[in-house]
Amino acid sequence: MHHWPDALESILALLDEGLSLYRRNFVGFVLITASWCVPVAIAAGLIAVALSWAEDGWPLLLALAGLLLLFPLMIYLVGGLSRAAAAAADGQPVRLRTALAIHPLRAASMGCFTIVYWLMAQIITSLLSVVCICPLYVAGFAFAGALAGFGSAAGAAPAGLVFLGVFLLGFYASLMVSGATGSGLFYGLQPWVQESQPFGASLQRSLDLIVYRFGRNLAVWLLAALLVAAAGLTVTATIGTLLPLPLFYALGSASPIAQAVSGLAWLLGLMLVMPPLPIWMALLYRRNRAAYDGADLVALMQASAALGAEG
Repeated sequence: MHHWPDALESILALLDEGLSLYRRNFVGFVLITASWCVPVAIAAGLIAVALSWAEDGWPLLLALAGLLLLFPLMIYLVGGLSRAAAAAADGQPVRLRTALAIHPLRAASMGCFTIVYWLMAQIITSLLSVVCICPLYVAGFAFAGALAGFGSAAGAAPAGLVFLGVFLLGFYASLMVSGATGSGLFYGLQPWVQESQPFGASLQRSLDLIVYRFGRNLAVWLLAALLVAAAGLTVTATIGTLLPLPLFYALGSASPIAQAVSGLAWLLGLMLVMPPLPIWMALLYRRNRAAYDGADLVALMQASAALGAEG
């Protein structure tokens, strides 16, 4: 148990380092994110217009086409931000062209890993929700109901507080579990991003470093997901609400100009909050890789020394 304060300090230092890299290379990271957000926004607008004109049967095909477009763009976004984080950690400038220079075959390998990982993660998170979060809701709401049964005046206020507390606790627990799935995926993709090994070697490297220090990795995934969710919702909602507010007041909520500015404001907020998570996962992978390779080197030296002693 005495190792947990040191582990927490190490995790907080990692998160602080990631934010520091983001601040120092803000323009470069935002440009990489914009290279994903702008095409997605344009495609979403075109699909929305097409859906308004489409007949029966076409909306589903258009939605599938949108998903097919989104998936490779997301692979390049995560890969680009991770490569930029690795370059920034080495003291190199963040350049859009260099960060996104991922070979299509390597991106396809990343996509295969993403699909398999996501399916497995969904099974695990569903089981965790059934085993942990659902009983929390059931027990909490039952307790709130029991408090309310003591009388309308005496039990209503405590029951309401318990109900709200259980709801918020379950909500944030679900948010952290689902967010940790994305964090773990970004972490697992790092061998394809930061190294140039074949698919099998990259897969083995990914699995090894997911398992290595798994408890600490899981803590980073959960905390990073919670920070991104909390800060992301706040920043995105603030920018998306405050920037177009004068136009809504002057032109009305039905104005196309005001709606366009509102959409751009939400897009800007999304662009600002997306980079930290891949940056943190890239730094975590670099740290674990150094420790893992160091442990392997020590074991190899010990084995060589033992063979020398026997000889």
